[in-house]
Amino acid sequence: MGLLPYEVLSRYYQKLLYDGDYDCWTEYLLTLVEKYSPEKSGVDVGCGTGIFTRKLKKAGFNVSGVDISQSMLTVAETLTRKDKIKIDYIKGDMRSIALFNKVGFISVVNDGLNYVEGKFVKRTFKSFNKCLLKGGLLIFDLSTEYKLSAVLNGQMYGDDSEDLSYVWLSEYDKTVKKLDINISFFEKQGDVYKRYNEYQTQYAHSVEFIKNQLIDCGFNVVSITNQFGKDISEKEERVLFVAIKK
Repeated sequence: MGLLPYEVLSRYYQKLLYDGDYDCWTEYLLTLVEKYSPEKSGVDVGCGTGIFTRKLKKAGFNVSGVDISQSMLTVAETLTRKDKIKIDYIKGDMRSIALFNKVGFISVVNDGLNYVEGKFVKRTFKSFNKCLLKGGLLIFDLSTEYKLSAVLNGQMYGDDSEDLSYVWLSEYDKTVKKLDINISFFEKQGDVYKRYNEYQTQYAHSVEFIKNQLIDCGFNVVSITNQFGKDISEKEERVLFVAIKK
């Protein structure tokens, strides 16, 4: 059975993703938002289950979450209610976001821009620009071409637990610089396991390409580092961009 991306994964996303390293990383991202955002208002785009969105809210930011996956948003809303906080979650495509009021920052955490094909990157940055106040912050990360082509390409990952087993297969197409991901889930339902397949595609973007697109869309690029603010190495797997609207 073929499904939309994250339709099943949304129910297990936090369990599979969340660890000490992720917590340290989002704490670092929070310090950057606190440093550069001109106001306490913002939007967490590609928010998923709302891990970073809730962290921002608890730090005193007036933040909303946007994601294209309704399944992810449903989980985010449930977890937000459990934390007894209020966040508005909106189903939307980052390539064409529109807000009633401009905000102080936009964050896109954990590969969100890798899901945008190269020909739509400029349109995406223009939509971000329109949503930001002058001097507003845009902060986002990308998995590098090295990671997609050399680390993930041809790899098989999996896990087996009582309620869920999964197999994750990835294949990189160097001609179009994209990684096709096939995830097979075996979810326990009563005494049997039901199989689901999800398909995702991530696109590789060079640092120079992204930098030029940001500049063309009215941003000053403050920094381009690894995910913890250090210099980028030749085999870097994740790059972090900090940009300010002119």
